[in-house]
Amino acid sequence: MKRAYLFIMLSAAGVASFSAVDVLFYQSVGVSVAFVGVLVAAFNFAVTAAELPFAILFDRYSNKLALQLGNFIRICAFVLFFFSVSEGGLLLAQILAGIAVAAMSGTSNALVINQIQSSKLNADSIASTFGKISYLSAIAAIVGGLAGIFLFTKSPQAIWLLAIVFFIAAGIVAATFKDTRAEITQEPLTQFLKKAVKTLNSRTAVSLILANAAAVAPFILWQIKFNQVSILFLAVGYLGLNLAGLLGPLVMRWLNIRVKHIIWVALINVVPVLIFAAATDPTAIWISFVTHVACQGILQILVSARYHEGVSSSMRATAGSAVSLVDSLVVAVTAPIVTVATQQLGLVFGAAVSALLYLAVAAVSIGISKQRG
Repeated sequence: MKRAYLFIMLSAAGVASFSAVDVLFYQSVGVSVAFVGVLVAAFNFAVTAAELPFAILFDRYSNKLALQLGNFIRICAFVLFFFSVSEGGLLLAQILAGIAVAAMSGTSNALVINQIQSSKLNADSIASTFGKISYLSAIAAIVGGLAGIFLFTKSPQAIWLLAIVFFIAAGIVAATFKDTRAEITQEPLTQFLKKAVKTLNSRTAVSLILANAAAVAPFILWQIKFNQVSILFLAVGYLGLNLAGLLGPLVMRWLNIRVKHIIWVALINVVPVLIFAAATDPTAIWISFVTHVACQGILQILVSARYHEGVSSSMRATAGSAVSLVDSLVVAVTAPIVTVATQQLGLVFGAAVSALLYLAVAAVSIGISKQRG
């Protein structure tokens, strides 16, 4: 399990090395805010197309190969980003990155969760594991992100070289994994796929999809908001982002926040999202953003745990990727709406899209609570 955590940390550092400034990188090569939404949509459509094939490869054939292929494709995408200065090249790189993320999104976490003893496997134990993954990923992201911001100030394209280094290291770790399957006896693929689709036919899946998609506006807009003050404030904002990632699981433990509190976490998160978009004071921007990220992290841990509680280990990656597939479709549609609304009407209108999605999470969760009594 330690090597799985190391793989996740290296991958997180690699993603952080560019994700702290990728929107600014696009703008540095002449891309508009509206086209950033197109890039996000292309990325998510690619994730949608590739999710299930790679998850089935992980669950039924080779989890090691799924991770290695995803890692290799992502390195190829970074190389393309490094050399691309046209919208077409960036679009192709985003599509490759989406395919790579599809190969690794459900698989990395499934690799860890499947190692929890079956006697201890419940919503709260899974939430604890997701909390540890979030905590370690945040530590790695601080290192990768700050290094990326520093390199961006020297040469914007250097962020992709840093990402390549981290993902090569992650690939070396993945090469040491033992290749195993969740179950030796396999059912027919058609039956397996029917079960995967069935996992989506639940309110727990819907709440997870909505919770993941709800962060789309702050995710796209935070770099622009912080950079309006200065590049140094962007670095401070990035530190806050990861500080929230570290504190989220700890706050869960201190306040004993459980799955039954999902409704309140979703409702509370509406407030900092709207304050972040409307605020002009740097202190208010930073506090509201950190609060939002912490609430989003807690919410994702809780809704993910509630969903995975009802999923068997033999198809955990496939089920997770089925959710990610639909989530990617939702984000692919939502992202252009956010960026166009922001460009035409302002940040508050873009952020309002996320606020509505958080309200939807709360509404669905109320239904789940009533259903369970």
